[in-house]
Amino acid sequence: MTLRLKIILTFLLLIFAASVYSVDWQTWRYGDIRVWSAPKDTAYANIIVKRLHQRINAFQIQLGVYPVKPLIIKILPNRKEYSLLTSGKGKLVESSEAFYSPAEQIIYVRSPDQISLESYDNVLMHEYIHWFLDETLSNVPLWFHEGMAFYFSGQFGFQAYYDFTRYRFMGYHISLNEMAENYPADKSYWNMFYLTSAFAISNLESNRNVQWQEFWNSVGFIYNRSSITQSTKSDFIKVFNAAYHMSLYAYSKDYDKVLRRYGWQFPFVGINVIIFALLPFVIIAAWLKNRRKMKALPESEEDITEEDQTAEEETQSQKTETDFIK
Repeated sequence: MTLRLKIILTFLLLIFAASVYSVDWQTWRYGDIRVWSAPKDTAYANIIVKRLHQRINAFQIQLGVYPVKPLIIKILPNRKEYSLLTSGKGKLVESSEAFYSPAEQIIYVRSPDQISLESYDNVLMHEYIHWFLDETLSNVPLWFHEGMAFYFSGQFGFQAYYDFTRYRFMGYHISLNEMAENYPADKSYWNMFYLTSAFAISNLESNRNVQWQEFWNSVGFIYNRSSITQSTKSDFIKVFNAAYHMSLYAYSKDYDKVLRRYGWQFPFVGINVIIFALLPFVIIAAWLKNRRKMKALPESEEDITEEDQTAEEETQSQKTETDFIK
């Protein structure tokens, strides 16, 4: 590192430190969640954290693992604060809405006015799962980290399935072995990275549920020895090998075979999407057609009676005229 670069980095750190101390931080606690926020964000943050607390409880019950350390969340009040904090941490973090710092064991998140309210809960849950894995496991592959966070944060749904099959159909492919430590250098593969990771978790949980339960039972058993000051973590590789009776390398090869069928599902998924997209127009067209038919019908029974009487009178008149001519 050159002297010039060191000076620039030091200057940026000083600016960040000054900006942090310039914020009038409020600290408060809800359950086992500790929050730092600016006064303008505290009211809405209270609502969000209460919902997060409920989701965390449900998630812990589902896996049977209960961390003892408090979760710390720091809500950055504006874009400048977040930009200064994430500067130099890589493009993925710099463009993110939130991130978890393993060194500090703190979740940093943008303020509610910087993130859509619909996704704020999921963003926080995503980062909590990173904290949860860091608290309970060691040597966790990056794909497992991101897959768990994506799958259990509410970000996994039909849109994810559609995008994944589309990427596979277009020829995008990443092996889990390539995703153990680093994100793809090519930005166009980032979405595929998250989706491949999430579908791997779905495969582990849904198609191998007995082994999944055995895995988390082992993690919970070991973690129960923890204290507030010292966490007892499970070695991910050892617990995975024991629960699934295969190595991570073998699972990656097996999962590659599973992935092959997803690409060919895209045409069928695409057709269904088109049908559902056109359905409202079909319904409107049918309604308009039915409306035209209804307009062509007589408006009431009185109208029908009058029309019948008129027709009968005309017939009688024609008959009278015929008789007269004769």
